[in-house]
Amino acid sequence: MSTTSGLTFVVVKGGDVTDSQLQACATLFNANYGVWGERAVEVSSHQTPGARVKMSTNKLRAQCVGDAENSNLALCLSGNTLVGHAFATRWDYGPATAVCWITQLVVSADHRRKGIATYLIRSLRDGGGFNAFGLVSSHPAACIALSAVGSHWITTVDLSFIRENAASILETTPVEYLRTAKLVGTAFDKSTSSNTVSSVLTDFFVDREEPLRALAEFREKYGKDAWPLGDLLDGHEYIIIVKT
Repeated sequence: MSTTSGLTFVVVKGGDVTDSQLQACATLFNANYGVWGERAVEVSSHQTPGARVKMSTNKLRAQCVGDAENSNLALCLSGNTLVGHAFATRWDYGPATAVCWITQLVVSADHRRKGIATYLIRSLRDGGGFNAFGLVSSHPAACIALSAVGSHWITTVDLSFIRENAASILETTPVEYLRTAKLVGTAFDKSTSSNTVSSVLTDFFVDREEPLRALAEFREKYGKDAWPLGDLLDGHEYIIIVKT
């Protein structure tokens, strides 16, 4: 456990995650993650465009702590209130190579732009035992937070490392929603006709208004060519993998 700027960070081993902690994480996710996009209904009639993306505690446990022995949960508390969390699962994807994968990352809208996401990810990195850290997300902020714990910040992220490791990581993953993800972009196929660079097709049709606004702000601040992961097509998420 550590405390900084009045916030307390705690890491819980997968097998020790309680039902009450999962409920708090589900509540935070349901209130802050995002809303369904127009095409979400094509995947499921329960995914109403404009409605909040929600997850039950049972689904959260299955998706993020299904492999309890190799999973961890990082929590950020302001007093007794959960304001951020990150789940991670570790697995081997080759001889003497292991990855720690962020399976869910959420920060309360009232506590963003405070470095909480980066601190959560960094707390999951401590202890090591793996040579790569990764996540998929439609939000640039999540990708930036992950890059901050690697050897390169987002503007100089090592695309060759992503290209060389992404396929093996996805082929060996125990994380269900990653098993059918398809790599898309020039990092993996130079003949790609769109302006995508490093993304995966997950059919996760979340509304992209907020992520696109964040990307526009990033490009305005650092330059239109500073974002290395390219454009994001509907139903896709960025994939970023960094060396630790």
